[in-house]
Amino acid sequence: MKSISIQFHATTEEIFNFVASVSSELGLIITMMILKPFNLERVEGEFSLCNLNAKLEEGDLRLVLNTNSPCLESKSPNSFLDENPGSIVIDIGSLSSLGLQESALSFISDEKAKISVANKVASRLKNITKTGAVAVNPVNGAEAKIRSHRFTEGAKLKYDEGIKILPVAGNSLYKLSD
Repeated sequence: MKSISIQFHATTEEIFNFVASVSSELGLIITMMILKPFNLERVEGEFSLCNLNAKLEEGDLRLVLNTNSPCLESKSPNSFLDENPGSIVIDIGSLSSLGLQESALSFISDEKAKISVANKVASRLKNITKTGAVAVNPVNGAEAKIRSHRFTEGAKLKYDEGIKILPVAGNSLYKLSD
């Protein structure tokens, strides 16, 4: 069983460009998954940044990439993933007045063809990101290096502008290095 998990910070536009590029290059089908209230929508035709931003306003958003046409009859995120094994999931961290939320790419499967595609997607993500984050406890100032955490150029620009870089959970903040 192969699993991939990459936590990263990126702007919505960078995630859009990344997903549009890899889905086009690898022939992947994009599904937008709103978590609350749960909703699935297969992207038909052109994938647009405007549509992505509108979906982000509706709630927490995942983009799901599949090599085959996914089953959209699911009633929950977990049932969708059970019915569509080998899905590549991208949780999109939004930018708000609080800061830039963490994003994540995840995948799990034992199918060789799907593993090959997921490895290509993960490699492409690594090519557009850097490592070098430090988690900071805002209460006591304690710091810890997070070697595996990744970020894009756009996330670094937001950080340099004073935007807080937030984890998916907890109260720590990230500092991004050069």
